[in-house]
Amino acid sequence: MSVATTTLREDLSIAARPVAAAAMAGALTGAVIGGIGGRLAMFVLRLTSDSALRGLKTDDDFTIGVFSGETLFLVIVTAFLGVIGGLVYLAVRGWLPERARPWLFGALTGIVGGAQVIRPDGIDFTLLDPLWLAVAMFVLLPTAYGVAVSLLAERFLARDSAFSRSKAWIAGLVLLLPLGFFGLVGLAVIAAIIAVVLLGRAAPEMASLWTSPPAAWIGRAGLATAAIVWGAALVRDVVEVL
Repeated sequence: MSVATTTLREDLSIAARPVAAAAMAGALTGAVIGGIGGRLAMFVLRLTSDSALRGLKTDDDFTIGVFSGETLFLVIVTAFLGVIGGLVYLAVRGWLPERARPWLFGALTGIVGGAQVIRPDGIDFTLLDPLWLAVAMFVLLPTAYGVAVSLLAERFLARDSAFSRSKAWIAGLVLLLPLGFFGLVGLAVIAAIIAVVLLGRAAPEMASLWTSPPAAWIGRAGLATAAIVWGAALVRDVVEVL
C-alpha cells in the first residue's frame, strides 16, 4: 500500500490559506478598531477634557483633536500590528474552547493591550478628563479587537470562505504584502512559517504535538499565566491613574 506524499510547494500552499486568512482578519480589525476606533476615542476625550489640550501631543506623538496624516499613519500601524495579533490567534486558537474563543481571546488582548497603553505618568492618563472614561475606552478597544479578530478569522477560515477556495498564490500575496512592511520582523515571521511547514514534512509526529492534548493544556496554562501577570500590571496602573 503506497502512502500519498505532497511536495514542498503543495504544503506551503496549504499553509498559506489559513495564515493569510488570519493575517487579513487581523489587519482589518486592527485598522478599524485600533486605528479609527482609537482616534475616535481620543476625539471623544478631547470633547470631554479642557479645550486647552487641543493641539498637544499624546504619549504616542499624535495631536489631540486633530485628524491629519497622523491618523492615516495610526491606521496603517494598527493594521500591521493587527496582522501579528491575527497570527497569534491562529497559533493559539486550538487551545481555546471553540464557543468561548472570541471572549477568551478578547479578554487576553484587553488585558495585555490595556497594560501596554495605560501609562500613569503619560499625558493621556493625567490631563485627559474624565480619567475613568480614558481608562475604560483604552481597555475596551483592545478587548473589542480580540473578539472581532476571532470572529472574523473563524469566518475566513471556514471551508466555504473565499480564502479556503482561493488560489494559493493569492493567499500568499495577501500574507506577504503586510508582512513586508515589518522589515526584519516580517521576514522573521515568514521564516517561522516556512520552518513550521518544513518541520511538518520532516517530522510529522513532532508537528502534531502542537495540537495534542498535553500541548493544549500547557498552552492554556501559559495563556493563563500571561493573563495573570499582565492583569496585575494593568490593575496596578489603573489604580495609580484613578
